[in-house]
Amino acid sequence: MQKSPVGFSGALLIVVVLCLCALLLYQKALLAGIQWKLNSNRPLGLPTSTTPIPSFSFPTVSAPVAVGKEVIINHLGITVTQVIYPAGQYMGKAAWPSVLQEGKEYLVVEIKVRCISSGEKCHLTEFDFGVETKGGQDYPAELSGNYSDDLKGVFEGGEIEPGKNMSGSLIFILPKGEKGLTLIYPRLFTFGGLAKFSLGK
Repeated sequence: MQKSPVGFSGALLIVVVLCLCALLLYQKALLAGIQWKLNSNRPLGLPTSTTPIPSFSFPTVSAPVAVGKEVIINHLGITVTQVIYPAGQYMGKAAWPSVLQEGKEYLVVEIKVRCISSGEKCHLTEFDFGVETKGGQDYPAELSGNYSDDLKGVFEGGEIEPGKNMSGSLIFILPKGEKGLTLIYPRLFTFGGLAKFSLGK
């Protein structure tokens, strides 16, 4: 004899209702138990650790240092030794390959870099440096190869042996009249830290 669909549906409905009632009763009992343990000041039975958790923090950026002061960062000792701004006269004939657009001017920042690594060579290029303005604008250094034929002492970067120095001029092109200039290394911030140098302009 075949069972009627109505009878099967009714039985299924009763089972679902009973399951929901059981679930609600279980949830209510569980919440009551947790509340009782909280009110009775007893431990909840969860494992606790007495080991202090070290706090994690992002590296902080120190205030910009003045010309002539060295900053140690990422196995490098970096010092800004001189700032020339505006530097059109200093650039002279070396400026002709990249004729300045109207409203632009040169900034020249002379740096000294020493490798303080214990064994490995240090590596950096002019593109690791940038200049930030008071208004928050960021400018990369110019390609040294554009000027090195006509201008002596351009910072070309490369590898520096441990204990050795490298120095030279970084060249930037900025809009005229920019204020609050700060040299930044590395230009693209990394978790190794950030060095800032006030250029006094």
